[in-house]
Amino acid sequence: MLEGESTVWADEKNAIVSARESFLVIASTSDTIGVFTEKPASGLVVAAPSAFARLIAIVGTLDETEPSHIKLFERIWADIGDEFFGPPGALLSTATKT
Repeated sequence: MLEGESTVWADEKNAIVSARESFLVIASTSDTIGVFTEKPASGLVVAAPSAFARLIAIVGTLDETEPSHIKLFERIWADIGDEFFGPPGALLSTATKT
């Protein structure tokens, strides 16, 4: 995390990650990240292999007023072999500080 904090879930593990902390997610691990505070948060994601970077480069936007390209996102997501499970739901109440 560069600033703020986020909650990270990776399979059975979860953590609240604050500024200057990190969380390693091993390839082929189900994971999700959420920000649930009033303060802004920003982080740096390093992805290897770079299929995730390709996804973000194609469908990502810096302008929040631009429409999302969810169908394109879903197609590329499937092409790179990932699955989209949606929001974490009940996982929100299970986060613990590491």
